[in-house]
Amino acid sequence: MDTAPTMPETMGMITARPSTTPRTLQHEGQPDWGTGLVVQDLPRHWVIFFEHAGEKKFVKELATCLLPITLDPVAMAALQTKALNRPGQAGAAKKARTGPRAAGAKAVFATTGEQIAFFETLFPGGFAGKVFIKDERGLAGATGKEGHKEAAIVLAQQLLSPERFESDDTETLFESAKKVLQATTMVFPMEGAIRFSTIDEASRGAALEGLKNLLHGEGDYAARLESFVGAINMTDKAGAAKAATWPFATIFGALFNPNEFVCVKPTAFKRQASTVGIPAATTSAVSAIGYRHFLEVATKTGELLRAAGHEPRDLVDVYTFIWRTHHEKPK
Repeated sequence: MDTAPTMPETMGMITARPSTTPRTLQHEGQPDWGTGLVVQDLPRHWVIFFEHAGEKKFVKELATCLLPITLDPVAMAALQTKALNRPGQAGAAKKARTGPRAAGAKAVFATTGEQIAFFETLFPGGFAGKVFIKDERGLAGATGKEGHKEAAIVLAQQLLSPERFESDDTETLFESAKKVLQATTMVFPMEGAIRFSTIDEASRGAALEGLKNLLHGEGDYAARLESFVGAINMTDKAGAAKAATWPFATIFGALFNPNEFVCVKPTAFKRQASTVGIPAATTSAVSAIGYRHFLEVATKTGELLRAAGHEPRDLVDVYTFIWRTHHEKPK
């Protein structure tokens, strides 16, 4: 699965020591939280200390918004020290190991061949295998959980068609866009449907006009994407403006036209750029130039997959390959 349909909750004082095999992660939707360290590994949950946001609790099977990252031993030791000395924790735990094993998973695959081999361990049979279809792509014609991305593509093409933009009123179209955001776990709810709902009624017409132009306009798609982001007026809990994230901005096009447009998870895609030998993007905000770069990464990845004998159906499959291989933890 992709990003988790669950919201982290801030914890109180936790008097537990870090796991004996520390894991370091980053929340893809909350980069300002900094690096997170698993300080409590419960049967169904993780308690994670983020260097700039404190403790958060996540359901393991849903916490796919968390990306494993690698720290060198010195940085790991500094983070562990900070976690162990947070309020209520001073002296509560022994200093955790900072040797090679504590460094976590590799940030980037050395070669595409290595990455594809790992993909095959996750999904025997590749894109056509039962595991990939059951857990990621979904069955053709299925709805609900069994539909996954396949059902979401059908839904987006139905609810966001040119005919719907001509016939449906603003509120109906707004609800349709929200249903598309909720159809998969590709976009974390806090940056997707929940944030989208903060657009006030006066601003919804402009947002939907931007979405119409994104999906059905003419000219360069990357430029239309940047224009769409500029038409979105979302806010945070305090009412301050909240910029659209890459997954939110790119999910609509990816589901409506999966053969041409790709959904972007920036951290995983930047790592993938290194794997396929494309210089890393320097942009963080959604932009036309950034999208062109990430589309190049996805296109080259698809070519390399086909050269290796795999057959992704479209860029949604390529996205899933990039996301899952970088999100998981190679042994």
